[in-house]
Amino acid sequence: MIPSRFFPGGICYFFSEEKKDKSILSENEWMIVQKYGTKRLADFCTGRYCMRKCTEQLGFSGDILIGDRGMPLLPNHITASLSHSKNLCGAIAGDKDLFLSLGLDIETCGRVHKKMWYLLFTKNEIEYLNSLDDEQQDFISTVFFSLKEAFYKLQYPLTGIFLDFPEVEIVMINNRFYVKMLRHVTSLFAEGRLIQGSILKYYDQVITYCSLPVKTKFFNTGS
Repeated sequence: MIPSRFFPGGICYFFSEEKKDKSILSENEWMIVQKYGTKRLADFCTGRYCMRKCTEQLGFSGDILIGDRGMPLLPNHITASLSHSKNLCGAIAGDKDLFLSLGLDIETCGRVHKKMWYLLFTKNEIEYLNSLDDEQQDFISTVFFSLKEAFYKLQYPLTGIFLDFPEVEIVMINNRFYVKMLRHVTSLFAEGRLIQGSILKYYDQVITYCSLPVKTKFFNTGS
């Protein structure tokens, strides 16, 4: 389904278009979600199913409970991220000896409406989007939004800081997408630093991820 070359070596991944039910949950996981509504329960179950498929490849098959800010609670040696849209759910995981953090996001094309741009995008991003035709705008605005979401999932476990959408900017260099820091957060996420992102269009879904390898060579454009 998802081409293996999309993810670098060391990242375990699993995606599902089939919704799962409570039968896949452990007793402790089920205790968390007994009062969830139908949709939220299906999302949780499918997410745990995808995450378990990833972490089993890293030697962990225990309960996946809820940690800080709703993030999956995993052993300290594993970094992971999960996401879901209406039609697709996925998870990625890696060993912290290889990756400091990972961020995954899945979005449906066309859901980032133009009236939302001023809340989500910088002046430069909006100018670029306005130069595109309607079909390109639907796709690229989804890519911009999704990459920012993936990046936030990557940086938050390392910084504990919430960023507003206009505090980072998506730039393209040599046909590659990067998330550019517009403010200084930590030395790891300094102003002007570029974090590469990857995108995949899967039918009407946009899948994006960011990874921060332990041996990261950062690019920096300055302030």
